[in-house]
Amino acid sequence: MPRTRSLAWAELKIGLMSVFALVVATAFIFLLTGSNGFFWQRYSIKTVFPDVAGLKEGAPVRVAGVEVGTVTGVEFSGDRVEVVMEVLKENRPRITNTSFATLGSVSLLGEAAVDITASSAGMPIPDWGYVRPRRQTGSLTSVADTATTGLEEATAL
Repeated sequence: MPRTRSLAWAELKIGLMSVFALVVATAFIFLLTGSNGFFWQRYSIKTVFPDVAGLKEGAPVRVAGVEVGTVTGVEFSGDRVEVVMEVLKENRPRITNTSFATLGSVSLLGEAAVDITASSAGMPIPDWGYVRPRRQTGSLTSVADTATTGLEEATAL
């Protein structure tokens, strides 16, 4: 009889060690893949744009030029496009109701990103709250729109 008890204890130790190894391996995978922290370290915010110019899920979200999250969803909301983002909670004081979201690019190749202005004035955006959108001045889209308007006026003359 004592033999079965020692065998059961040995099996229990092996099982606990296996579970512990899986938990440690999972933690290392999350830390090494750069997934911007664990789910409890992030919160979701939204913004709405008239045109997202090729923005995709997984695109970076930057606050004052520093990458702090990723785009997790891009869906139509009526005639506009709603963008859902996950941002690290430590940046909540920098993203307030006086912040603006604009579309930027990561490189000259045009990979889109969401840029949010940092603002410590105002109230922090709550979970699933909206950041006000603003068209970036000097963007390629605004230059093209201005040029099109100018050509239409010249044609009319």
